[in-house]
Amino acid sequence: MNWHKNKGFSLVEVLVGAALVALWSVSSLRLLQVGLSAIDHAHTKAKAVEVLMTYLSEAQQTWTQGNNPKLSKETGQLHLTAELTPIDQFNATIEVTVYWGNDNELAQTFWLSR
Repeated sequence: MNWHKNKGFSLVEVLVGAALVALWSVSSLRLLQVGLSAIDHAHTKAKAVEVLMTYLSEAQQTWTQGNNPKLSKETGQLHLTAELTPIDQFNATIEVTVYWGNDNELAQTFWLSR
């Protein structure tokens, strides 16, 4: 008979538990990094849409007054370029592209009328 009671965990159990905790923490940190990167990208894209809509409002007002809108604008890290295509004296289309970084851009075509 074994009168000596076994108390505590064995070395193998402790090592397996430590390995599981390490694996969980590394995967959680990676997931957190991916999530924060996605939030940052969405925030920048929302800023790009805001710049695009502000430009559209200004371009429509300028076109209504009989002038051509500015074809480039820079706001912080966001760069805006536009290409105006007149249809007649009252109508035109404008293709606007907002880009930031190397591979990120947002492009839309709008109709301007007087």
